[in-house]
Amino acid sequence: MKKIAFALVLSFCAAVSSFAYSSDDVNQKMVRLSENLNAILPNAATEQNVYAPAWIGKLLPSAPPHFAVGAEAGVTKFDLSPLKETADIFGVAGLPSLLVFPTITANARVGGLFLPFDVGFSAMYLNLNRIDSIADGLGIQFFDIGGDIRYAILRGDGFLPQISLGFGYYYIDGKISYAKDGLYAKVDYECHTMFAQAQVSKTFLFFTPYVGFRGIVSKSQADWSWAADAARVAGAPQYVDLVSAGNGSSSANFFGQFLPQVYGGFGLNLGFLALNFGAAYEFCNKIWGGNFSVRFQM
Repeated sequence: MKKIAFALVLSFCAAVSSFAYSSDDVNQKMVRLSENLNAILPNAATEQNVYAPAWIGKLLPSAPPHFAVGAEAGVTKFDLSPLKETADIFGVAGLPSLLVFPTITANARVGGLFLPFDVGFSAMYLNLNRIDSIADGLGIQFFDIGGDIRYAILRGDGFLPQISLGFGYYYIDGKISYAKDGLYAKVDYECHTMFAQAQVSKTFLFFTPYVGFRGIVSKSQADWSWAADAARVAGAPQYVDLVSAGNGSSSANFFGQFLPQVYGGFGLNLGFLALNFGAAYEFCNKIWGGNFSVRFQM
């Protein structure tokens, strides 16, 4: 009986220890969150200024001159589970495991002078200190600016499609924050993204399907921190550490990882109004995204 009792005690202690967490565990979860953010930022950047035609035409000489201005909304899948697990440790409920990371940009594209190219520009600022409709206490700040240039190697004459090759660059910085019931966490991020792309499209009356491929490289930095007040630490029996705060950083360097991405969709040309519906998938991190735009286009 003593052996049985001793075995039961050992089993109970093992079970308790398996559900115990320290500040090192919380730090590792914040590292994972930062790494997830470093992975999605290049994808969020490339979900901007996407046009169905692989080339919009020349600005000059052309009648009419070809250009476009408008707005675009994009979304990218973001794994928020490390932050949710941190909140669970301290008994704070309400965070989802998955966040659809939003982008809303103003953009413009101008056709080339004499040669078959076009140049696009895009910028955005988003400051949502609390997005309670998604998760109480969660906030997002996001700024980006950048653009791309595309050169048409096929212009779409006759039955031929349009095919363009392009290069782009975007700069992003911002913050994801969480503050609820005595638990505070945030990640400040910065990302430089470059990509090369090839796109094929063909217009049938007012309908333009397209498909393309991007090769993406990026340099990113994410600085994280967290803190829990004394009452929250005392009320979390599975947390066995006296440390109630932590901070650190995670980074990714240019050319440390090549990110292949496919994208595609279709556009509708309704006179001077152009609508674009698109989606993308990045293979290395298995991240999907989507975009929708409304533009005045000639």
